[in-house]
Amino acid sequence: MPLLMLLIFLIVPYKTLCLRVIRFEKMASLDDFGIEEDIVTSELGNLGLTAAGFDYFNLKEPIEFCIGKLGSHVKFTSSEIIKLLCCQVLNVPYQSLYGTQEYYRQRPMQALLNRSDVTVEQLDRNVLSRTLDSIAEYGPEKLFLKCASNVAQKLGLKVESVHLDSTSFHYSGEPRVEEGCNIVLDQGYSRDNHPELGQINELMLCDELSKLPIFETCVSGHVHDKTSFKSVITSYWKSIKAQFRDLRYLTGDSALCTSQIAKEAKEHGIKFITRIPDKNGEALSCREMLKEHPDRLELVDKENPNGPKAMWCGEGRLGDESIKKLLVQNELLYTTKKRTVEGKAKKELKKVNSELKKLCTQPCKCKADAELAVKKITDKMTLVCIDDKGITYEEVLKYSHKGRHAKDEKKETVAVKVHAQAMLNETAIEQKIKEDTYFVICTNDLERKWTMSELIGIYKKQSVVERNWRCLKDKKLLINAIYLELPSRINALMWIMSIALLIYTATEYLMRIKMRENSLTIPSPDHKVELEKPSLMRVYQFIGNSSVTLVYNRKSGQISISGLPLEVVHLLIAMGDEWCRYYIKSYYAGRTF
Repeated sequence: MPLLMLLIFLIVPYKTLCLRVIRFEKMASLDDFGIEEDIVTSELGNLGLTAAGFDYFNLKEPIEFCIGKLGSHVKFTSSEIIKLLCCQVLNVPYQSLYGTQEYYRQRPMQALLNRSDVTVEQLDRNVLSRTLDSIAEYGPEKLFLKCASNVAQKLGLKVESVHLDSTSFHYSGEPRVEEGCNIVLDQGYSRDNHPELGQINELMLCDELSKLPIFETCVSGHVHDKTSFKSVITSYWKSIKAQFRDLRYLTGDSALCTSQIAKEAKEHGIKFITRIPDKNGEALSCREMLKEHPDRLELVDKENPNGPKAMWCGEGRLGDESIKKLLVQNELLYTTKKRTVEGKAKKELKKVNSELKKLCTQPCKCKADAELAVKKITDKMTLVCIDDKGITYEEVLKYSHKGRHAKDEKKETVAVKVHAQAMLNETAIEQKIKEDTYFVICTNDLERKWTMSELIGIYKKQSVVERNWRCLKDKKLLINAIYLELPSRINALMWIMSIALLIYTATEYLMRIKMRENSLTIPSPDHKVELEKPSLMRVYQFIGNSSVTLVYNRKSGQISISGLPLEVVHLLIAMGDEWCRYYIKSYYAGRTF
């Protein structure tokens, strides 16, 4: 019996071990997944188009001239790092730049840089950080101007009129002051509905015709546009003018309409076009003139009866400077303004009713105090009014002392409650909507014989900057949430984003010209319509959805590029050989992967 037990104990582990070996032999292998070790695939996607843009517009030259190489221990030059970052920004949806190293593990990085002596491991966060420091040390504004000038010359652009605007990016970290950097990430007005977070504000000048950004700078989150707009003129206009000598007109929103800016504009030889704030005396005088002479309002374009109407309102003053004023009515804005005004009215109604309710739950000491509190509320009402029930005051009566009370003792007034309810003032809302369809624009160029159409046309192109902001804030780029800490590096990061936008805008401008000249189209996302003038973002989307891949066989040395749509091939050919480079097999011949 003991011998039998011993045999069982010896056999069972042996059988278990055999089973484990058999199971291990039956595990999945690389072949089962269809993976061949000799086949290397790299995602190419939009990288080739962005890299070609960086090369075509010769951005390497000004970057290397200004900030050069980071050091002997760093394998990459500054322009190469910036090129890779721009490619990543414009190619990757929902990924911040701190994932750069991982991102390029599956991309042909060496081919994009035309080098074989660099590796992804060398592209670490220390290298990227030092690049940001170099940009901040040289001055992002000066460096951007040189890059933008290069691009404008390559496109043959004559920049005469630019538009100025600003936007904010929020920061989830603690506000931080950095020695040597005048930017503070502090709370301020947020365009992203995050006033509770620190902000950094970016200002940008864009060419009116091409939408090309020609200048960018960043300021602290709490700085008002009136201050930062003035700073662009006083601190940078001389440098801007040195790069773009044909520049004459500067257009901006109502923040540009101040007496100090008008004075600085005259000293710097700037002709500006801006909107006068509605509460400004010059704008109010135009509205009064309209009431007295409504017949002076005429169609801007007589061939378009549904278009805007306008009337000249003579000359006015902005500080010590003379301006020419034009009152404009655009009835097409009615629907948009109605939605905006009604939204404001509902917010006001909620606030007023909340304040009135508090006067009931937390009554005043006497009627005089209650009436005064009500007056403070009603004096601020613009789009709401007290409902038909009106305002009633309820006295809160109590005995003046505790305990047993005399038979003829009367209660005294200890507090007064207010009973009132507000409602929307439909008349005031309608009047406000109508008023908001009127606005007044002005210019300090009194010598030019303006037509209404010319002045309105230039002002309305202010949307070119807003369009660029929308592109920069697209969720595909994911730069709203800033991950850096030092304000100087965040400033440099904004510069990199703006350089990516510069490449994007310039590429789109050139692409549309070539598409028009060669009668080319790109399909819409549902492939039901052929787009003759697509955005570059649509082209990026089209290429991205086509899974453009570079495949290299180590054994045979064969290279293939798959997935590139025929429409994009025709577009690249039309744009020129330099744009085709990264999508041609011969370019990758002889390279290692």
